Amino acid sequence: MKLLAIGAHYDDCVFGIPGTLLRAANQGHHVTILSVIGNYRNWAPVGEDRQDALIEGTTTLCRERGVEARFLNYQSMGVEVNESSKRAVAEVVAEEKPDVGFLLWPWDSHPDHEVVSQLSKAAFNWSGAILGEDRGIRPPRRLYYYDNGPRHTTGFEPDTFMDVEDVSSDALDWLSSLMGLALGPDIGRTAAPIEAKRVLAAYRGQSCGVRFAEAFKSFQNYPTDVLSF
Repeated sequence: MKLLAIGAHYDDCVFGIPGTLLRAANQGHHVTILSVIGNYRNWAPVGEDRQDALIEGTTTLCRERGVEARFLNYQSMGVEVNESSKRAVAEVVAEEKPDVGFLLWPWDSHPDHEVVSQLSKAAFNWSGAILGEDRGIRPPRRLYYYDNGPRHTTGFEPDTFMDVEDVSSDALDWLSSLMGLALGPDIGRTAAPIEAKRVLAAYRGQSCGVRFAEAFKSFQNYPTDVLSF
């Protein structure tokens, strides 16, 4: 299968659903992360001096785990829902033709997250209309919202859970390495998002009876074979 996860920033998908992405890649599926914001020159921890290193480092960390990283060239607080941005995201969806898509939950304290959720919703479902051509584009067979954790996501009530215990250590290592690119290796491994993700994964696990889990909200209701275990 082809999986496409869309986030606003370089770390959104790797915080939200790293275990799911790792499990998919380990099973041989084609996994792509699209970060709509790919220009961090206006973000103090990176700036002009470390912009290229952040993008190249993020791409390398993803590639090492069997995941393709793609970026658009928007800056934080510089992306809006308009014809240009909708076309930019729709072009990626049209190229990837994902079977499964992941998008940020639309209610969030960070404006970038909310805007990119709207863009993702439009692109996943109506790329053909946005681009004005068919190209054989169809919506993903499954589409799921994911959350961005405490102090960001609000009102998220999941209905789907993924057991990620077998990749939980690798998922946290991926996230801490990513944090290290922006904040420095020592700070990266002790950054608040690492502990937040650890606690959240344990909480989601308790919610469904496993040690560590990631949670989703289905974009639509999908049929499930309740007799299949």
